[in-house]
Amino acid sequence: MVKTGKAAEKIVAMGGIRFLQFAALSAAGLVHGFSLRQGGISPPPYDELNLGLHVGDDPNYVRENRRRLAAALGYAPENVITCQQVHGTVIRRVGAKERGLGHANYRDALPATDGLLTLEPHVVLMAHAADCTLLFFYEPNVRCIGLAHAGWRGAVAGMGARMVEAMCQYGCQRENIRVVLAPSIGPCCYRVGDEVVEAVPERFRRQVLKQVEHAFYLDLPGLQFLELLEAGIKESNLFRSRFCTHCRTDLFYSYRAAGGLTGRMAGIISMRW
Repeated sequence: MVKTGKAAEKIVAMGGIRFLQFAALSAAGLVHGFSLRQGGISPPPYDELNLGLHVGDDPNYVRENRRRLAAALGYAPENVITCQQVHGTVIRRVGAKERGLGHANYRDALPATDGLLTLEPHVVLMAHAADCTLLFFYEPNVRCIGLAHAGWRGAVAGMGARMVEAMCQYGCQRENIRVVLAPSIGPCCYRVGDEVVEAVPERFRRQVLKQVEHAFYLDLPGLQFLELLEAGIKESNLFRSRFCTHCRTDLFYSYRAAGGLTGRMAGIISMRW
C-alpha cells in the first residue's frame, strides 16, 4: 500500500453538528469542511446529517441538514452549486450564474458531472460521498478552487489528474496546487473483484493492490495520490485523511458497510474574497 503524508485535520463541533477541516485549506482562509454524520434530523438508515438529496431521504430533512451545515460554516445555502455525480470524469467551471443549482432540488443539480472548478468568490462548491474520495483543490496565486468526486471508476480514469489539467488551462501552476483527499474507504476494507483489479493502471498495481489469500484490496486514496504526483503535484502539497469511512461508521456514512442504503457526507469549499 502507498505510504503518504497524512492531512493535518481536526473535527470541529459547531452549531450542533460536526465536520472535518484541513490545515492546508484553513491556512489559506478558505471556507471548507467535510461533514460527519452527527447532528442532523434524518431518521435511520440516513441518521443523522444526511446531505444527499438523491438517496431516498425526505428532501425536507436534507434541506434542513444542509441549512445547519451552511450556518456552521458561514456560507449562504443559495450560493451552493452541486452536481449529479455519475462516477465519470466530466469537469465544469462554474461561477455566479450557476449559484443555487442543486442546493434545494436534486433535479436542478448539474447533470453528469463529477468535478467543479471556480475562480470566483462566494461560489460554494459541494460534492457528496459515502466511501468514494472527495478531492479538494486550491491554487493560491490564480485563486482557483476545485472539488471532485472519485470512486474506483473515477480513480482509474485519472479524475485527480484531469482536475489538475483543467486548472492549468485557467492559468494555475501545478507546482502551486494544493490537494486534500478527504476520508474514504481504506485499503484495510476495500475488497475488490477482477473488474477493478484489471482496470487499475498496470504501473500502479504493485503499490495499490494487496492480495490476501484469494482476495484483492485496493488502496483507493493511494491510487489517487500516485496519479496526482504523476500529474506534477508536489508531495509536500498533497494531503490524505487518516480516516477510513468503512472502519468508522460512528463518524461517517459507508455505502459498503451499510449494504447500499445510507446517507451521504458532503464536501464544501468556497473563497470569501
